[in-house]
Amino acid sequence: MALAPLAELSDVEIYLKHKTPAELETYANRKLAASSNVLRMLFRAEGNDLDEKLVDDELLSSLVNDTVAVNVAIDIRKEEAKLGEDVDLSAFSQFTQSAAGYSFSGTWQGNPEDVFFTVNQLANLGIGQSAISTFHFNMDSEKQFNLHIRAHHGAPLWW
Repeated sequence: MALAPLAELSDVEIYLKHKTPAELETYANRKLAASSNVLRMLFRAEGNDLDEKLVDDELLSSLVNDTVAVNVAIDIRKEEAKLGEDVDLSAFSQFTQSAAGYSFSGTWQGNPEDVFFTVNQLANLGIGQSAISTFHFNMDSEKQFNLHIRAHHGAPLWW
């Protein structure tokens, strides 16, 4: 049984500031599920069940929702930029993302299939360094998300 994503496509579209292109809806929904499951695994590594914690903690629930939605919105922007292009240079693109008065900008240097979180996002969720490790999450028979983390202060983490 598949677990429900911790954010919805409508949450992602708030950060995109437009509707998700039709050709990316399936991709976006799969990224929502993958990003949600990465957070679940990180909480499990801390000895916690994220879904149980979300039942009684509205603040954590809202923060998790926003974290997943921002993560997927950044990814969708990358994918939108390469729609119709013959050459995929997405691993070299730059991005800026703003939410709740904070701004993050950087250069995307990961695999286009990676799940992305920053150290600050994980710290805000209470995920400590002990839970940060390398593991793999198989999305389906055709794609595999390589989930890595580099614990550098303020640096992006690639999953």
